[in-house]
Amino acid sequence: MILSNEGILQAIKNGEIEIDPLPADDQFTTSALDLFVGGDFQCWDESTLCIKGHKHILNLSEQSFKLTADAFLKPAQLEHDGSYIFPPYSVHPFHVLVMTRERILLKLNSKIAARVEGRSSLARLGLMVHLTAPTIHAGFPGKITLEMVNHGPFYLQIVPNKTRLCQLIFERLESDPVGDIKTDFRGQSTPSGAD
Repeated sequence: MILSNEGILQAIKNGEIEIDPLPADDQFTTSALDLFVGGDFQCWDESTLCIKGHKHILNLSEQSFKLTADAFLKPAQLEHDGSYIFPPYSVHPFHVLVMTRERILLKLNSKIAARVEGRSSLARLGLMVHLTAPTIHAGFPGKITLEMVNHGPFYLQIVPNKTRLCQLIFERLESDPVGDIKTDFRGQSTPSGAD
């Protein structure tokens, strides 16, 4: 069952969902909550991906994102005002990681999970804010990393704490989850993963 705006507010008041900073009234739609982008943009460092003509190949059966991120991610170039100009797909970097401003906690015993989705007004410009990874599991604590690609023709200016890039859709689980959340990204404070 998807929570309505009133259901989300009630879950926050009951302590089932924690969001910091608390959302303003205009962040709610009838069945979702808009989130703002934070200021830590990271992209893949092309200069380290291909050395002397040899491409770096990742074996996904043995892949450790944290090790890969430490080796190949770098801070994205920001403007003087702290904003990020996201180039279109044909220009590097066309894939960027950034975290939401908001930190959330979906308490395990609340039986609430969420999905992070793009906003249609931005999708129509070609902006994809997550790549096949929309699930925010029950028990998740932390900021949400957005895996973004600009498929459109425009250079897009993204302003931390002002640009609403995504929305959360909250869902109530049919029963209590058993066990602890299994993720490498619990409590993450940077797009490269937990510190």
